[in-house]
Amino acid sequence: MITRIEWSNIPIAGQIQILKISGDHNQMNGLPAGTPLEGAVFEAFDWRTGNLVDRFRSDHNGLEVSRPLPLGRYIIREVEAPAFYMLNTSEIDVTIEHPEQIVRVTFPNFSANVGVSIRKVGPEEIMSGQELHYTIARVRNESTIPLNDFFWRDEIPTEAIRATRLTTGIFNFETRMRITGTTNTGAEIIISDNLSTTRNNVVELHPAHLGLRSNEYLVDFTVHFGRVPANFAEVEAPQVFFRALQNLPNGMYFANRVDVGGRTGDEWVISNSTAGTRVFNPQRTPNRIPQSGH
Repeated sequence: MITRIEWSNIPIAGQIQILKISGDHNQMNGLPAGTPLEGAVFEAFDWRTGNLVDRFRSDHNGLEVSRPLPLGRYIIREVEAPAFYMLNTSEIDVTIEHPEQIVRVTFPNFSANVGVSIRKVGPEEIMSGQELHYTIARVRNESTIPLNDFFWRDEIPTEAIRATRLTTGIFNFETRMRITGTTNTGAEIIISDNLSTTRNNVVELHPAHLGLRSNEYLVDFTVHFGRVPANFAEVEAPQVFFRALQNLPNGMYFANRVDVGGRTGDEWVISNSTAGTRVFNPQRTPNRIPQSGH
């Protein structure tokens, strides 16, 4: 008689638990030092082979727990920091020595400086029908951390001017730009795509070049950069070209507004700038015949 016995092998494993905390008082979110932080992402690598063995994220209690891992030595690296914090680039070197062991580590992040800036300059005075342009003298991620979905947008004062052309400028980091726009009918359009940030691209914005219908024109456009590093900035400033409408009233004032923004985690950082312009259109009067006395 043969007796069949099934024997299950139970893996000999342990886990790594990281407590993610704020290393200082964060003025952006108001959290004091020692506060547990959600949203940090870590990757664990086998010390011997260098292979990635796990990826885990801190919960609302600041805890990050790996899956069960075989006994051995591991290198842990933070790959994504919580919003408003700098990435901690220190490596965590841990060894799981005993079955069911939980290796506990406290790992801080320190506050990032987060900010963006933009500045638009242009003519203080124009005449009806005149061609004019504005310079976007500053487009910058002034943060000490990268920002996602970075953009700048121009809101066109269509009661006074129409967009005709954009030169994208040159930036200090290579990525690809996408330009979208909104027309006066509410339509959202793709103006251009896959443009290099290290080349000063010329993009036509005139309705005829965009294939817009009669009496359709841009009311705004947005330049999208995706993810940009800390200190991303213009090297050569973008410029936007316009034509003023005919028969604008003398003394009319209009404002051309731009804004810039980027995202860290789920939080947006925004700034804006406005350039004001006035219309000069003096009324003409017939020449008068000089009069002489008798």
